[in-house]
Amino acid sequence: MKSLEIEELQESLRSLDEEYDVILYGSHVEGGIRPKSDIDIAVISYEKNVDRNIVLQEKLLGKFPLAFDGRVFELLPIYIQISIIDNYKVVFGNILEISEYFYSFRKRWDDCKHRILSNQFSSYREKLALIRDK
Repeated sequence: MKSLEIEELQESLRSLDEEYDVILYGSHVEGGIRPKSDIDIAVISYEKNVDRNIVLQEKLLGKFPLAFDGRVFELLPIYIQISIIDNYKVVFGNILEISEYFYSFRKRWDDCKHRILSNQFSSYREKLALIRDK
């Protein structure tokens, strides 16, 4: 996404600027935008309390223009969080502070990714074949 487009995005989301850090992810960062692609944004709450994040997600409903799909980052599954962490652009917030915040998510992913990835096989034979190839 070009800087002019980021500025347009910031204007559309101006109501979030004072309260939250916001990042852009998905096809608008990776490329592959289609005419009907929505604009995926994640609001970073820095809140560990799930109930408070759910309240925030409910509060955010209807705050975005229809073209946006806004999510509270902390409510997303870890594998989606990592996918976002690997490829995002900052809309509002300090890029270094956000990157530092993401460190704990990367560490948690490193601790659990083998369990998650090991459950993605269609059969036990497929899993054994991979183990043999190591």
